[in-house]
Amino acid sequence: MNKKLNTLGFFLGATLVNIVLVMVIALVLLIPYAFWLAQLLPPSARLLGLVVIIVAALVGSFPIYQALVRWFQSKVDMEKYFDPIVKTSRRR
Repeated sequence: MNKKLNTLGFFLGATLVNIVLVMVIALVLLIPYAFWLAQLLPPSARLLGLVVIIVAALVGSFPIYQALVRWFQSKVDMEKYFDPIVKTSRRR
């Protein structure tokens, strides 16, 4: 495989991992909410609770995702296997 295909595979895999992280965190937060907290709230506030869970899942996935990417970068030589995304121009 060439560098461009490796880069594309990395981005697709990383995106999939990020989506799965968000879904897992949302489920972990949603299960206790559905069994305990949602029954205590009035019906008008239940939707707000779901919005808070989704936002918390999105925000909570970022540190985990960053840690996974840092771990991957420590294990794999990025310059050897992946094409640079942003090419820097050298001024003379």
